[in-house]
Amino acid sequence: MDRPLRIVVSLPNDNAYQHEQGVVAKATGESLGLALQVMNAQDDAITQSQQLLEIIQSRSTIQPHAFLVEPVTRTGLPRVAEAAVAKGIAWVVSNSDVDYVRSLRKSSQVPVFTVTQGQYEIGRIQGKQLAALLPHGGSVLYIAGPSASSVAVQRHEGLEDAKPRNVLITTLRSKWSEESANQSAGAWLRLATSRAERFDLVAGQTHELALGTKKATQNFGTEEQKKRWLRVPFMGIGISNHVKPLVDGQVLTAAVITSVTMDLALRMLVRAFQTQGQPPERTTVEALSFPDLEKLAKR
Repeated sequence: MDRPLRIVVSLPNDNAYQHEQGVVAKATGESLGLALQVMNAQDDAITQSQQLLEIIQSRSTIQPHAFLVEPVTRTGLPRVAEAAVAKGIAWVVSNSDVDYVRSLRKSSQVPVFTVTQGQYEIGRIQGKQLAALLPHGGSVLYIAGPSASSVAVQRHEGLEDAKPRNVLITTLRSKWSEESANQSAGAWLRLATSRAERFDLVAGQTHELALGTKKATQNFGTEEQKKRWLRVPFMGIGISNHVKPLVDGQVLTAAVITSVTMDLALRMLVRAFQTQGQPPERTTVEALSFPDLEKLAKR
């Protein structure tokens, strides 16, 4: 192709993980000679849909060759995907196992595929971490993302599947940011400061949710309750350069290390255009426990 591939990357927000996704996307785009545009939906599915539909329906701008989209909600913008593919725009989904990809691939003349972290397996790893840290069972405060998010749902399902029955979960919802987790946990603590001693561990669906909750526990309750929270282990999920320093510095006791999807997704997309082929329907990036589960069980 003589002209550079024009690719629009649509991210749901700008939390630590999505910020890294944007940085990696731009770096990969530059190395591959792509014309890349990165958009932020501000955690709003309607905004995300409108941003993409404006591009699809525009008569004044040159249309992109592909959309690389991390959906805000688990429905994954099916109507927008159909409209894009009908216009000959490739559709790549990041970190969401939407149910329309398989059928859309059957009628598509352009690449349609998913690159994901494997959210269910990430939840399972975190559930196994709970088992290693609480061999005799216990109570866990679980800070989860929005209920409309497929990431939050699948991580929760994986954790529930892998955790022991004698580990009891209390779930608190938050948006995907440290500040939001701080606010959600703070509001909850104002209503439940007497429950501080109930929890043996706090697990966040991201390291930011864990950190925001940890910050909130030091701003509410009596001095004795704050001291009790300081003795409670915290766990989170994130990419290596975000969470390894937190575990090494004992801010977190354990973490699930995940990977960004943008580099792999963009390289697969470029290869698909070069070969005029359809990539695999679903590709999963690596996730692992840090420390590994055997070491964690010895702590």
